Amino acid sequence: MKKLSALFTAAIIAFSMALPVSAVKHEDPAVAHINTADAPEGTVYTDILIKLPTDDESYTDFTQSPEVCKDGAKGGTSLGITADSEIAKYSEDGYVSLSLHHKKAGMLCIYSDEEVLKMASSKIDSCDFIDLSINYGDFKAAYIDGDGHILGVTSPSETAYSMDTPYGFNAKGNSLTFQRHGAHPRAIAIGIAVSVLVIISLPIIIGLIISKRNNRMKASELANKTKNDQ
Repeated sequence: MKKLSALFTAAIIAFSMALPVSAVKHEDPAVAHINTADAPEGTVYTDILIKLPTDDESYTDFTQSPEVCKDGAKGGTSLGITADSEIAKYSEDGYVSLSLHHKKAGMLCIYSDEEVLKMASSKIDSCDFIDLSINYGDFKAAYIDGDGHILGVTSPSETAYSMDTPYGFNAKGNSLTFQRHGAHPRAIAIGIAVSVLVIISLPIIIGLIISKRNNRMKASELANKTKNDQ
């Protein structure tokens, strides 16, 4: 009986520990790492676009220009993008520059191998990239030259999930992928369902084993009593 109880306890602990696997390696959803491939010639940086209405409480006419940053630095040399630049005035199909028009967007930092954009987000007032995708839908990306001219715009983003990458965007030619860190919600739901099923089934299985064991013991006792009566 003790062995069965230990088995039951170990199984519950194992499956309970398996549930938060996606949270073992934490990545901040308020920080987006932007990677670019197959961009138009002359592209200096890639700007993320969202469908942010001008009457939205988070909209502002202009925030700050992106900066070219040395690796590891949090600031650098301004590109000189202004409210009069083409990217700042862009609003096709309702899409505008996230870094230039959202009040909680930090300065877009352009590094040698990627760009990093951080949103001002907190537990009390959350505004990370998951929130943005829920509130405003698919993202787009615009390829921008050094003077703020738009060289091309991607199609709406598709969402991908990975345990090995941080939150961010992969722009490649006409396509854009919104990369979310962690397991796919469907995989998490299936894992939880399987875990719950196993936990619910274990007592039943253990009960059947105990019942079968008791029946064998009763049969053995009855056989011994019959033998003694003879």
